Amino acid sequence: MKRILLASASIVAFAGAAAAEISFNGEAALGYNDTESVSETDDDDGFYWDAELGITFSQELDNGLTAAATVTSDVVDNQLEGDIFAEGYVLSLTSETAGLFFGDTDMAANLRWDGVSEMEQDNFSETDGETVLRGDFMAYGLDVSLSALVDDTTDGNIEPVGDTLDQYSVGVAGSFGAFEMSAAYQAEENDFTQPGDDFVADEIFGIAVGTAFAGADVDVAYARNTTTDEDSTGIEVAFPVGPVTLGAFYVAESAQDDGYGVAVDYVSGALTVSTAWENVDDSEDWAIEAGYDMGQGLNFYAGVSDAGDDYYVASTYQLAEGAQLLVSYGVDDNDDSEDEIGDPEYQEGTTVEVSFEF
Repeated sequence: MKRILLASASIVAFAGAAAAEISFNGEAALGYNDTESVSETDDDDGFYWDAELGITFSQELDNGLTAAATVTSDVVDNQLEGDIFAEGYVLSLTSETAGLFFGDTDMAANLRWDGVSEMEQDNFSETDGETVLRGDFMAYGLDVSLSALVDDTTDGNIEPVGDTLDQYSVGVAGSFGAFEMSAAYQAEENDFTQPGDDFVADEIFGIAVGTAFAGADVDVAYARNTTTDEDSTGIEVAFPVGPVTLGAFYVAESAQDDGYGVAVDYVSGALTVSTAWENVDDSEDWAIEAGYDMGQGLNFYAGVSDAGDDYYVASTYQLAEGAQLLVSYGVDDNDDSEDEIGDPEYQEGTTVEVSFEF
């Protein structure tokens, strides 16, 4: 990351502040993939390249607050024919105990909620292109967030007539002795005119509590969709035994078959192995993934996922600090465009890619 310090008068007109700071960061990649993707996938065909630029402006004020603005843009993308556009932006005003955020930032309920795996009814809205106004503060040892969506309303979808605040959301998280808790609520919203793919219009409430018991981490959660009058109640346990961590979850569902699953993770030295099996709404899935650190910046990965329909092998090599070479081969046997081949989401076919972080 590169930083430039400039006099405050030349950047932001915040009276009394000594200096403003501008920081830049970026990512760039060049790669080749040899497989023509099935329709509606995000895979690249042939040569592909992209570059992303992030800029953050920040300034400390005399009253203890910090004002900041962050903008992220794709500056080069062969799939977008070189168009430059703002991918996200956040304006903020923060102190040690509170903050105000505006833009492409998390909604309060989704930010604070920490439930149990595979619960169906804790489907809080996630930010996906919407503009969010959110306030955070600390009270009695709790982290509290309040948010609303900003809707650019129009008159007959022709002329804008002003902004409104929609789908209010509340999230709370904190600790009480040996217990950790989170609670979240979002209001029902059927008039929002600019929803992203992860927007959920329903009214949803959830509460979760976790603690350590007999060497195991135990989490219990309840979520209810009051719009559809359906609920989920779940419990999840993780128990470490030397280099192995055993995990299991069970979720009782009112709207579908109950969900349950187990996982075993092994970490020892250079070797990492993760296995998982689950049955959610009478649909089974399983995965086995492994990684091995050869040293000197060289890593190998292999895995089978999506109940055996997907599999991959991959290797990464750190060329230098912030520079990496990736070689991977992935197969999606059922050609499902919603599949993600492994983690981190390898492309189908053979891929060779060099990427940089600045």
